[in-house]
Amino acid sequence: MTEWYALLLVPIIAILVVVTRTVKFKPNQFPEMKKKHEIDEKRVIESLSKMLQFKTVSNLDEKKVDRNEFKKFRDFLKERYPKINEVATYSEHEAGVLFHIKGDSDEKPIVLMSHYDVVPVFGEWKHDPFSGKIDETSVYGRGALDTKSSLNAVMESVEHALLNDKTFKNDLYLAFSGDEEVFGPSAPSIVHYFKEQGIKPYLVLDEGGAIVSKMFPGVKQKAAVVGIAEKGFLNIKLTAHSKGGHASTPPKDTPITDLAKAVTLLNKNKQFKLKMTYPVKQLFYALAPHSKSLGIKILFSNLWLFLPIVKIIAKKTGGEFLSMFRTTQAFTLAEGSQAINVLPSTASIGVNYRLRQGETSEQVIQKIKKVIKNPNIDIETTAVCEASTVSLVDEGYSMLQKAICQTWPDVIVAPYLMVATTDSRHYHEICERVYKFSPMDVSKADLAKIHGIDEDITIDNVVHGVNFYLNLIDQL
Repeated sequence: MTEWYALLLVPIIAILVVVTRTVKFKPNQFPEMKKKHEIDEKRVIESLSKMLQFKTVSNLDEKKVDRNEFKKFRDFLKERYPKINEVATYSEHEAGVLFHIKGDSDEKPIVLMSHYDVVPVFGEWKHDPFSGKIDETSVYGRGALDTKSSLNAVMESVEHALLNDKTFKNDLYLAFSGDEEVFGPSAPSIVHYFKEQGIKPYLVLDEGGAIVSKMFPGVKQKAAVVGIAEKGFLNIKLTAHSKGGHASTPPKDTPITDLAKAVTLLNKNKQFKLKMTYPVKQLFYALAPHSKSLGIKILFSNLWLFLPIVKIIAKKTGGEFLSMFRTTQAFTLAEGSQAINVLPSTASIGVNYRLRQGETSEQVIQKIKKVIKNPNIDIETTAVCEASTVSLVDEGYSMLQKAICQTWPDVIVAPYLMVATTDSRHYHEICERVYKFSPMDVSKADLAKIHGIDEDITIDNVVHGVNFYLNLIDQL
């Protein structure tokens, strides 16, 4: 009889733990603290408009890049911001620029980042994509969202602060890459410079997350998601070989069929396990308490019990939700014969992997070999960047959180995992607090314009961006 009582106690205790944790799963409360600065809004908007008129288009084909446009943009930064250039030391690193403003101490330097290159234009636009057109609600042009708006906000806020006799407790660096869109050498060059000079930043802020709606089931409030880590990437080229020949007398297997079998095996295989990493857990802990759904609160306040169910939901949901849990695999490029009636002597498939924290490129390559098991297929690594370290969520993060809440009092601030890549990934090597946040409130329609057609940014976002950086600067 005693054993039966003991067996009954187990589910009763589990239920009590679940109920207790759910009741205690309450959102963090932040007081209303809106803080707006008196800035020259007309100047701020005009500055971004002028930046958008420079055709700083990056391209993997250097012959298609107009370096004079990049030089003119750098000259513009010198002319438009006289106070920054008066007090700062300016240097160029590849296509990147670096302003160093000395503070009272060099012990905890701060780096504010962005990039001024943009992707090429395609398709039919309503207005000239390099017009910088301003209307009643928006500023229009390639780079408005990605990410001359952030660069403009950094420069305008620092210029404003200096003109109002602001001094900094610690050294401040403004670091702007000129080749982020093509994974260029600007940001690595600046990081290399920091390492040579023995400079270890206390905090780095770059583009990344933003203020978004409907981020989490049952949460009506908008969320400001701040990247504290990035997934890595691995580009693989699978190549199969044969003697070629005429299509009228094909052998049973050709490079194409070999690759097709390999792709099918990789696509069906379940080598990449789902895992709850620290950044993802922190995102859930920040957002789930705000959900109006009792079921969601029960699930996410008791991940010790319900994590398998959350993983099932991720598999069913797919998309970005699933990508936060595991290394992803995408088949992209394909090459074969140049004629429809000729068997290819070689054929290849490109595969892009996004590596979650805790899984290395070497582990992924070993899994690929294990799945394919075909000695006739060469596996070549064409590009690789391991997943970043995870930034600290401490007083440095709290500074950022405070600046966000002062600018947008009604949003929830949450750490999260970046599934895309930014220049700031290079800074993880020298800094424990690398955060990725673009100060703008964006819709799904806005996000579709990044690298797309008719890119623009609202005037509200332009002004709020400057206020955000001023609220951050006030703490520096």
